[in-house]
Amino acid sequence: MAERDIPFSHLVKAGYNRGISRSHVNEIKNDFHEDMVQPAIVSLREGKYYIIDHQHQSQAIYERNGSDPSTLIRCKVLTGLTYEQEADLYYRLNTSSKPLKFADKMIGLIEAKDPKALEFRDTVESCGFIIGGDYSNSLRALKAAWSIFNRDGGKDTLAEILSLVNACWPNNRNSAKAEIISGIDMFIRFHGNEYRRNTFAKNLSRQDPRAIVSKGVTYYKQMDSKAYTKQYCIYTQLCHCYNANLKRHRLTTVPVTQL
Repeated sequence: MAERDIPFSHLVKAGYNRGISRSHVNEIKNDFHEDMVQPAIVSLREGKYYIIDHQHQSQAIYERNGSDPSTLIRCKVLTGLTYEQEADLYYRLNTSSKPLKFADKMIGLIEAKDPKALEFRDTVESCGFIIGGDYSNSLRALKAAWSIFNRDGGKDTLAEILSLVNACWPNNRNSAKAEIISGIDMFIRFHGNEYRRNTFAKNLSRQDPRAIVSKGVTYYKQMDSKAYTKQYCIYTQLCHCYNANLKRHRLTTVPVTQL
């Protein structure tokens, strides 16, 4: 692994790189010590230098030098890596150092073409959501969704949950959050063979998902028993909304004592 000085303007970002965090760059700049600088890890592929590690440190050095594109960055240069191998290395290096957000880890696995992660991405996208970014259809509850996906039969359960969310609250950035995902997960577990999808979509679409979560959390805080989990309390709100104005085929909430 050869070391060389490379102009900042020659360093290229790839799809596996997370976005630059201004707060992290400023933190490095405000507490900068020359003897603490580590060489950036880059991959020389097809004549370009793709930065794999220490991109925030490199950005800080560049800005401390007046944002001069010719600023030299000390780099350890790897050769012979494929894009997928770079993404895998990025994931491993960042997992073992500064903690990544779960979304960053998942994007790294997807870019590295991890089979399970690719299947997860395809399931999420088939239900109208995307992984990563800050868009109205970005899946916010990635960790909760990934946990469901990895259970026995989890792929089908997750697809059902996300399709319900999209049917009720399309393009609502407050819908695909962990509380709603986990609440619907419990709803399906208890009533998967008796609830009617059209009724769920019709009645729940009239409700703001934030209000459902808020009422569920309030209910949770009022309970002394540890049996009343936040997930269970949000599940009861979903049942209440589902049963609204129904005279037949109403669902009976499973008592907490039966959990």
